[in-house]
Amino acid sequence: MSQPKKFYITTPIYYANAELHIGHAFTTLAADTATRFQKAMGRETWFLTGSDEHGQKVEQAAKAKGITPIQHTDQLVEKFKSLWTALDIRYDDFIRTTEERHRKTVQYVLTTLHEKGDIYSATYTGWYCTPCERFWTEKEVPEKVCPDCKRPVEELEEKNYFFKMSKYQRTLIDYINAHPDFIRPENRKNEVLGFLAKPLQDLCISRPKKRLSWGIEVPFDPEYVTYVWVDALTNYISAIGYPSDMERFNKTWPASCHLVGKDILTTHAVYWSTMLFALGLPLPEIIFAHGWWVISGGKMSKSVGNVVNPLDLVGKYGIDAFRFFLFREMAFGSDAAFSEDAFVIRYNADLANDFGNLSQRTLSMLLKRRDGVFHKGTATLPQSREIADLAAAVKKDYIASMENFLFHEALKRTWELISRLNKFVDEAAPWKLAKEEKWAELDQVFYIVGEGIRFCAYLVQPFMPHTAPKFLEQIGLPTNFVPLKNLEWGQLPDGTKCKEATPIFPRLDTPRIETLKKAGKAEIQPPKEGAAHANLPAPSSKPSPLSPPALAPSAADGIINYDEFMKTHLCVAVVESAEKIPETDKLLKLIVRLGEETRQLVAGIALHYKPEDLIGKQVVMVKNLKPAKIRGVESHGMILAAGTPDGGLAIVTTDRPSSPGIRVK
Repeated sequence: MSQPKKFYITTPIYYANAELHIGHAFTTLAADTATRFQKAMGRETWFLTGSDEHGQKVEQAAKAKGITPIQHTDQLVEKFKSLWTALDIRYDDFIRTTEERHRKTVQYVLTTLHEKGDIYSATYTGWYCTPCERFWTEKEVPEKVCPDCKRPVEELEEKNYFFKMSKYQRTLIDYINAHPDFIRPENRKNEVLGFLAKPLQDLCISRPKKRLSWGIEVPFDPEYVTYVWVDALTNYISAIGYPSDMERFNKTWPASCHLVGKDILTTHAVYWSTMLFALGLPLPEIIFAHGWWVISGGKMSKSVGNVVNPLDLVGKYGIDAFRFFLFREMAFGSDAAFSEDAFVIRYNADLANDFGNLSQRTLSMLLKRRDGVFHKGTATLPQSREIADLAAAVKKDYIASMENFLFHEALKRTWELISRLNKFVDEAAPWKLAKEEKWAELDQVFYIVGEGIRFCAYLVQPFMPHTAPKFLEQIGLPTNFVPLKNLEWGQLPDGTKCKEATPIFPRLDTPRIETLKKAGKAEIQPPKEGAAHANLPAPSSKPSPLSPPALAPSAADGIINYDEFMKTHLCVAVVESAEKIPETDKLLKLIVRLGEETRQLVAGIALHYKPEDLIGKQVVMVKNLKPAKIRGVESHGMILAAGTPDGGLAIVTTDRPSSPGIRVK
């Protein structure tokens, strides 16, 4: 029998001209988490990350510092690796585009495509932005300013080499349609197909040395260096032996998953895929484009000055709490709003109150009442079978979610089991059983909770590799995990003795959080049933901080004129993700897409709509509503809903597909 192919996962290689921030850390942590899960399932894995080190910006940055480009990139690469070490990211290989193994592969690829006739030379005229290293057409820069960085562009006419990307357009469209899971999530696949609906232009893949010398020389023309696309994207195959070690390459390729941010999806799904077609190589099994972390509605960016340093959060709250927050808070594939307040609230709710408190209060009672010993006994309590069945269902859904990179869904299901265990403790009231000396029932309660702690420790291990063993240690088990696929309910050995229960996640009662909690209870109430606006509480006599802009009536009967109505910007939005807000009954957190923009909203519709039923739904929202915090969660807009005759709530939507972001008139 042939050996099973490795689970091969990659991150983008990060550009060696800037400090990394939480956005870069997120992609690499996602790959690390997926790798840990696959290892826990017993699969051989290979995890690649690296640095993209050529280009004009690197060359200019090095010159400004008075050092060589390789000295400049050496310094930054060490910072990259130090950050991955601090976050305990255990990659197998770190590829640098300045390495000899990579240079040889790039030149082999260029030679192969040139000999095949898929690379040709042509003179190109366009408007060039040096900071972005990008050409623009006349129509794209009417004011001669770069649309991305807003800096002046210059007109250039020069000979360059082009890859015949257009030759493979139809092949790629057919492939995507025949492989529906190739590009994920679904909305990103649709974006790529939309891009491919227009004629595909050929791809410029070179720069003349007179303008850029810091790059890999084009093997068939020494006056040119290759440009970023062939250079950077080829790292995924140069790192695993192509073409020098085809035995290793064939065992590893195609990649199981390219993890990328949504802003570089086109380069991977179109540019890279067509290059692979031209080389006669298989395409990666999955390209997964995750969303952005946004702050106050905008993408995290060094140029904007809103970058969050992951080491600051790790220093305050620990590695595992940081890792957990990223994947519990973001619906993987959509954007999510970042704030330190949300971090602390999530930490307290899920880690301190739910999982941490479940362990501490149970083990404290076990030590006090039964000398810390778990007695398995016979399961006679009515909840025994129910919780065992729930654990089995959670494991099944967890594995399916992790296999599909739906990290938030895996954690959500895990916390459903944790919540049920906490509820079970309240139902069973072990303190009463001890007082009444019902020892057999008491032992069952302790065993069920102890087994639940063990079970959940296995599920959180890929996310919290340092903390999961602590839960096992506290209940008296060795910290070496057996394969996750062998995890079954009821494996906590009879007679296991727990250790002293110490808080694994102490509460973070910061003054600011206490103020937010009080403000939330006093000022921001969840919406009442039948409220006309799904994000707003029912009207009151006092102005609400969440109220929409006032529309001044032009007559006593409240009629307004057209100009006043137009002050409220209503638009169509598509729901990309939805989830319950912890410790609330009615509130959902939604990520909605308005064309190229995404927004986070809070909607009081959880009693009437399941989160999964909202995904892909077109809704009508108020776009220009002042942002507000509802139960500590930022809301940038408001969706509209109306009461129904049966006391329910109906979301306002369109009766046929419309364009996301289009204004409602």
